Amino acid sequence: MLSIVTIGVRVFALLFGAVVLGLSVTLAKQQHEGKPPSETSFGSFTGAFGIIASGIGLFALWFDKISPLVTMIIDALASIFYLAGGISLVLALKSVKSCTGKDAVSEVTRFTNKILNGGCTTKNGQLWCYVGSDADNDGIHPDLIGRCQRAQADYVFEFLGFIVGLALITLGFLAWRRGGSRTRAYA
Repeated sequence: MLSIVTIGVRVFALLFGAVVLGLSVTLAKQQHEGKPPSETSFGSFTGAFGIIASGIGLFALWFDKISPLVTMIIDALASIFYLAGGISLVLALKSVKSCTGKDAVSEVTRFTNKILNGGCTTKNGQLWCYVGSDADNDGIHPDLIGRCQRAQADYVFEFLGFIVGLALITLGFLAWRRGGSRTRAYA
């Protein structure tokens, strides 16, 4: 029974890793000026590591060559990376109070945020950010709203990946304790 639960949790971990990787790469690809912010680059790494960790864990379910202790260590690393990535994105977006706010303060905080604006440069003495679209009639940049929502989804899935990682570590510990140092019940 424990291995069925573990397979289900592993599949969620794999999906969360893929979502984090996809969202982070999308945010990084929208950077037109300079290098992508380190938070989005780390998110890409975290998602890829989560996918690899899930793959190793699923592989270990059917092959005894991988020790449950090794998979627990890999899951612990993935959990730490997910937590660090989520916290770094939350801190980078701290100044952004609302992704959909139509007031001037919300728009300015989105416009000047390094995760959302696509990079900025100075042209003719004015700050120029590559937000991707002109403002609509209300002065709102729709691409900034979309990027903001993607960034929020990214850190939410990183925190979910952290929680799933903790669940996998717990399942691994229970199976390891029940079956000794080598068991196929956990991966």
